Amino acid sequence: MTRLQVTGFKSIGALVASFAMYMLNVINEAVVVLFFFMLLDVITGLLRSYITKSWDSTIGFAGVVKKLGVFVMIGMAAAIEFMVMSVGQDSHGLVLLGVTSFFIVNEGISILENCAQFGLPIPAVLFNALEKMHRDPSGKEQRLIRHPMLDRIDKKELLKENEALLNKLNQKEEEKEE
Repeated sequence: MTRLQVTGFKSIGALVASFAMYMLNVINEAVVVLFFFMLLDVITGLLRSYITKSWDSTIGFAGVVKKLGVFVMIGMAAAIEFMVMSVGQDSHGLVLLGVTSFFIVNEGISILENCAQFGLPIPAVLFNALEKMHRDPSGKEQRLIRHPMLDRIDKKELLKENEALLNKLNQKEEEKEE
């Protein structure tokens, strides 16, 4: 997937999330949810780096700077909202909600990636979607690496193993009959 397609995917998620939040009238709560997701992302990122033995303070500092940049962007969106309201138009917080929703979706994907990298069982559909998103070299710092033991959880792998075991059992039965 190209970087543009990944951004499009995140934008669609942000549209759905922002529409739902708009309908529930939770504009201020969206910023709180974003802050909570950012905290979870930092925690899961630290766990991932500890488990995969890939501590890197440069990457960690860059992540903190990016998160501060997100709040700058939200501040800009709030300023635009204020400007629109000061001229007499009421946008009902849609600009702020759209920007915040985009970053909530982005943080959610990052949390899912971190959990997949430190070995939590992620459904195959989500894992494959994450893998497709990061085939582009401009993706996250590390490519998703699934723990080998988790491959046994995949249905296709289990079916192949069962078929191989059945073939072995059939061969043994044939050998006994001879």
